[in-house]
Amino acid sequence: MPKTPRPDFLPTVADIRAAAERIAPAARRTRLFKSAALSEQTKADVFLKCELEQETGSFKVRGAFNVLASLTPEQRMRGVVASSAGNHGLGVAFASHAFGAPAMLYVPSTAPQVKKAGIAKLGATVNDEEPDYDAAMVRAKVHATQHNIPFINPCLGYELLAGQGTVALEVLEQCPDVQTIVICTGGGGLLGGMGAALRELAPNVRIVGAQSVKTAAMSLSVAAGRVVSIDSEPTLADGLAGQIDEEALEIGFYCADEIVTVTEEELGETIGWLWRVEGLKSEGAGAVAVAAIRHGKVAALTGPVVAIVSGGNIDDAKHAALLATYPSAAA
Repeated sequence: MPKTPRPDFLPTVADIRAAAERIAPAARRTRLFKSAALSEQTKADVFLKCELEQETGSFKVRGAFNVLASLTPEQRMRGVVASSAGNHGLGVAFASHAFGAPAMLYVPSTAPQVKKAGIAKLGATVNDEEPDYDAAMVRAKVHATQHNIPFINPCLGYELLAGQGTVALEVLEQCPDVQTIVICTGGGGLLGGMGAALRELAPNVRIVGAQSVKTAAMSLSVAAGRVVSIDSEPTLADGLAGQIDEEALEIGFYCADEIVTVTEEELGETIGWLWRVEGLKSEGAGAVAVAAIRHGKVAALTGPVVAIVSGGNIDDAKHAALLATYPSAAA
């Protein structure tokens, strides 16, 4: 149950349901299927929610499209700017293309090429001059101020969180007796959106956030009771990288019953396992929830369990290298 009062910046269930109608033309109702292998391993019914099968390769299109749909035509005409580790940028570029709005995306130089190329292919401008996610966000906010255009935060904002919360509505429809949901967690956008819906509609569901040890700003901050800075390090979970702020920390307190972390090795092994066993080509950020289950990080697992596989935008060469590094990932 929540350890703190409900933050007033979270969307209501009514807002999330309205977002579901608004984004219906753009966001797919992704499949949820039972993983026989994980169910056998854990002795609980484990299901995978395949957000990596969205048009843009991740759940991020949900929130981005809801934001663009909520702007006035005049605002869209002036354009938007966003910072992103890659998947939010793809979502914003997709939505901007759909509405005919100019979009400027600031991404770190280390962002996967598949993400940067995808953003450009959708007609958005890409700036990848900054070394990490946090520096890219600073540049994007300056750009928004200088040009007087909306900045679309990758993890926060009422409309964005409402869009991300639509994942929870689908999970509850597809698996109404779910007991545990494991959510990939970086800056708290998916956790906040889904948590806002789940706390109201299914308050007894256990919500577990999952991160990698190199993207653990949220778990460290929640444990400390204050915002804790982390170093910017190379990680397979590039989509979860970056610092959090006070609002994100409130999301962590309210929306997560617990937050667990996995190592880079556990994450790499799971990427290989997902491909060989389930046929899912997941990126690191998208695989952390499954890695947490597969490697026993979620104690006393009670099913049915749903793990969100949140994104699949991984460079082919990196994916091939991981398969070679973890050849026994089918075990």
